[in-house]
Amino acid sequence: MTYVNPLLERWSSGGAVLATWLTVPDALVAELLASCGWDAIIIDQQHGTVGPSEVATLAMGIQAGGAWPLTRVPPRDPAAIGRSLDAGVLGIVVPMIDTPDDAADAAAAYRYGTRGRRSYGPIRGAIQAHSTDPLDLESAALIPQIETAAGLAVVGEIASVPGVDALLVGPADLALALDVPVTAALRTPEQAERHALAVTRVRAACERAGIVAGIHTLGGDAAHARLAEGFRFVSVATDAAFLRVEATRALRLARGDE
Repeated sequence: MTYVNPLLERWSSGGAVLATWLTVPDALVAELLASCGWDAIIIDQQHGTVGPSEVATLAMGIQAGGAWPLTRVPPRDPAAIGRSLDAGVLGIVVPMIDTPDDAADAAAAYRYGTRGRRSYGPIRGAIQAHSTDPLDLESAALIPQIETAAGLAVVGEIASVPGVDALLVGPADLALALDVPVTAALRTPEQAERHALAVTRVRAACERAGIVAGIHTLGGDAAHARLAEGFRFVSVATDAAFLRVEATRALRLARGDE
């Protein structure tokens, strides 16, 4: 094994990673977003409009812009994990993880031969890693999402599954699982506390297991606060949200509404 994943290297040195999400399947958008200075861009195959065949091209656009390409795959889809690794991403976010077995299944989708269930055909992954060694090709970060009541209940066990590098809190789905409004401003103090305690529980589980704690946020101020709390993988909004917010603001200014 000779390849070192720069994402994992950043985490192993104690550093943090700031990311945003790519939901628009366009390589130029990917490159423009990456060129803003983000550490990583997460290609969203779950909620975005990205198809499996577009991941490799989008990863190339992201790397051309100077960021690390990651992707989120659909829930419980080991084939999507294998395809995405073959496309050369440096990390995979796996949503809706309920049990340690779910996380172990995702880890097995990374591994070849007797260590897992991945089929060998790295295509762009071999170019990305400058290697055809299976161990080099297995070096992408594995990032399960904690966003269900079931996953929260056993988060410590999930964090301890071999091969898991980080956990990512999905705050919106976690709110729904806790019967709490998705919009923070609509929560009662009791609901806000319930959600905050759940988030803290995930971070604490990551610290005990010696892995990275991650969380999604809606804006830069919130991301800065999460970094200060000890989260070292923080995502901020999406390409679509940035476009909509700035376009709306510019239009309001042009009309004299602000």
